[in-house]
Amino acid sequence: MYGHDAFTEGELAQPVGGILVMAEHELEYEINLLRKLVEINTTVTSDSRMGYAECSEMIRLEAQRAGLGTEVLDGHDVTIDGESRPNVIISLDGNSEVDLLLVTHMDVVPADETEWKTPPFQLRVSGDRAYGRGAADDKSNIIAAMSAMRELAKGEPDVNIKLLVTVDEEIGGRAGIGYLFDDLGIRGNAGVVIDSAPNYVSIGASGALWGRIKIKGEAGHSGYPHRADNAIYRTTAFIEKLKEYHKETSKKRSKIQAPPESPFPKVHGRFTITMIQAWEKENIIPGECEIRFDRRLTPEEDPVIAEKDLCQYMEKIAKSQGTTIEDFKIINSIQGYFTEETHPFVQHFTTLVNQVVGKPLPIAADLGGNDGAHLAEVGIPVCCYGTIREDTNYHAPNEFVYLKDIQIVRDVLIALGKSPANKFS
Repeated sequence: MYGHDAFTEGELAQPVGGILVMAEHELEYEINLLRKLVEINTTVTSDSRMGYAECSEMIRLEAQRAGLGTEVLDGHDVTIDGESRPNVIISLDGNSEVDLLLVTHMDVVPADETEWKTPPFQLRVSGDRAYGRGAADDKSNIIAAMSAMRELAKGEPDVNIKLLVTVDEEIGGRAGIGYLFDDLGIRGNAGVVIDSAPNYVSIGASGALWGRIKIKGEAGHSGYPHRADNAIYRTTAFIEKLKEYHKETSKKRSKIQAPPESPFPKVHGRFTITMIQAWEKENIIPGECEIRFDRRLTPEEDPVIAEKDLCQYMEKIAKSQGTTIEDFKIINSIQGYFTEETHPFVQHFTTLVNQVVGKPLPIAADLGGNDGAHLAEVGIPVCCYGTIREDTNYHAPNEFVYLKDIQIVRDVLIALGKSPANKFS
């Protein structure tokens, strides 16, 4: 059973932000394909993954039926576990030496079914929305890109288009986009990361440090707490001090505008404790407690400097409290990035988006991170766009996508694919 009552029609069909209810038949191809993708559970964590083989093969076959070129490039060689990491490359050759890269991902974050009103891996369409894990992040964006390429294949675009549908994006992407760029050397003249929002044009994304801290105590029997030093108590006191670090990092400001509805006008730094684990039995006082954290960087921040600053701050707290940090480790370091707003490709892409949407949209950088960092690192100009609105519950229970946004993103990509080659330099 699921954790809430069934949706009411009012909950399901409320138009938001001027989005109108769209009849399902108007996006029949896109919804049918989205249904197939959502029903394949591609959950990924740092320790496990699901459904990659089935999902990549379904995408490959669908692209093949649309007359598009397909290739599966497996990043298993760069993994510790050696398991398959099938990245799908969908290509449409134009009459050009100019390559446009579109970047999406097939993996999704976990879904606790008890917190969902309907099964997370069964697409439910009602009113102007489609519900399911990955419906917004990022499977509807895969669909929008495939639908656009299917339409563009009816003619001959002026540029070559490659859609990269990658794996492991939610855990850093080393065997996904990292493998394609760092190991295989895939390159292009311009790129669009289809993993953002439709109400602004993104020209960059935040960096991130994911890490862990282990606080040392003294284990013991819970009947004799006077003989132990509870690591949980030490850790909670440590966390209280880390709240001050969040305040310090939030003072950092980017030169780039933040997305609409952000707490500050410019992209800011952030620090969040996301996990805590001590022991697994009620009558044992833990001698060790581990916390995990996410430090978000502005697009301009250097992760190496940010890591050094964080380490020094934690050492300062530990010294003041007489606490022993048994282990401090950065598990993943992600570089933020941005493309200058004045770049010709940014200006061209923004113009196309504004034409499709019918009004001028703000230009900003994403508060989250995305795979565009790999493109920017090798000098490829990057814009980001997609179906992931602020209110679509991505990474949360009852995730959904507005059907109209699938159409908007698709139409933006069609317009981009029909652009003259000289617009991508």
